[in-house]
Amino acid sequence: MSENKLDLIFKAYDVRGIFGETLTPETAYKIGYAYAEFVESEKIIIGHDGRLSNKEMLNAVASGIEKNNKSILYIGTVPTDVVYSLSGLNQLPGLIITASHNPKEWTGLKFCNKGAKPIGIESGLLEIKNKVENLNIDIDIHENFKEENIVDLYIKHLNSIVEPKHINNSISFVIDGGNGALGSVIDKLENSYNFNFKGLYMDVDGNFPNHPADPSDENNLKELKAQVIKDKKAFGVGFDGDADRAVFIDNLGNLISGSLMTAIVSDWLNEKKESLKIVHNVNVSPSVVKYLKEKGITTIRSKVGHSYIKQIMREEDADFGGEHSAHFYLKENFYADSGIVTLLIFLQILSEKNISASDLIDSYNFPPSSGEINFEVESVDESLKEIEKSFQNSFDKLDGISYFTDNFWFNVRGSNTESKLRLNAEAKDSAILNEIISKIKNIIGE
Repeated sequence: MSENKLDLIFKAYDVRGIFGETLTPETAYKIGYAYAEFVESEKIIIGHDGRLSNKEMLNAVASGIEKNNKSILYIGTVPTDVVYSLSGLNQLPGLIITASHNPKEWTGLKFCNKGAKPIGIESGLLEIKNKVENLNIDIDIHENFKEENIVDLYIKHLNSIVEPKHINNSISFVIDGGNGALGSVIDKLENSYNFNFKGLYMDVDGNFPNHPADPSDENNLKELKAQVIKDKKAFGVGFDGDADRAVFIDNLGNLISGSLMTAIVSDWLNEKKESLKIVHNVNVSPSVVKYLKEKGITTIRSKVGHSYIKQIMREEDADFGGEHSAHFYLKENFYADSGIVTLLIFLQILSEKNISASDLIDSYNFPPSSGEINFEVESVDESLKEIEKSFQNSFDKLDGISYFTDNFWFNVRGSNTESKLRLNAEAKDSAILNEIISKIKNIIGE
């Protein structure tokens, strides 16, 4: 097997590729075999999102696992968080077949060890890749894996984090499921919490016929915003393809950034805990970080990506993790990122405070920010070098390049999952912010 081919699909914290091209069933079979050998467990949990390629991927990965004399607990179509939670509850390793927000042609694999411990490139994924590279085994893919319905255990777990009695059922909101995996559990969630919501695109459909399952792109939130405003709902929330990410809209149709949501949830937790420790990635607004520190909250900075956040949270015994990309992590949820848990927490916050989402946002006064801007570039490394040349003073290089001044801040980094350059910026006013964005666009030839 070509090492270059594996380099294309093994990312910083998962495996992703175009099904049948860069990630084939044969490769998936070998990955399943290598993963089974790595985790040292007799049983492995497997779930998948709603992608059209999932049956073939399931057959390949599960067959590879069984080739290594391990058994599987197949739980069907579920959000990623279900696999992580059941891994924690049952002390079993788990994997989910998903490409998250990527287009329908893509597929992928996210892995965890017993207790939902993350497996990224620095915590076992490189070892799995090396095992795959050196594997010389016959491919024997078979079918008909029996599905076990144990999602009720997951719902019970959610109830232990946010009790249904703490949610005011008069709060009426809109969910855009993006035709992703959220739809597979929404009925059980609704029954447990008696949600008062209107659903958009809740049917699981791997063609993603209405819009890409990527709420980080505001273009994919147009229908959600319109529905919230039209029906005068309390807020809206959009999920990605595997429901580990949730992006929120207030009652006026304004986007609540991942950085602001990090502050909102941190404040809520800070009221309930004696001392709070949070982990945030490099893209979370410096103004938010400063605000949290002034509140006496311990903040720890991390690279972008779920495996990095989870690992640091475990090492530091942190309570909460937030990413500007709208991934949020909770210690009580086995340190996993979950759009569903974040929705429940947000509902509890609004219920307890008896406040509108827009009034909640207005209680914070952070400077203007860009949100994430993505660029297609020929070379990420060359683009970063050109940006460095154009600014005085030194850059922070924990993840990509971050530049701090009294008037503005920005981070530019290469995506860990796509061939893109990602820019996040913040400035004391909109004029400076627009100037910085324009300058960087000119540097990279946009």
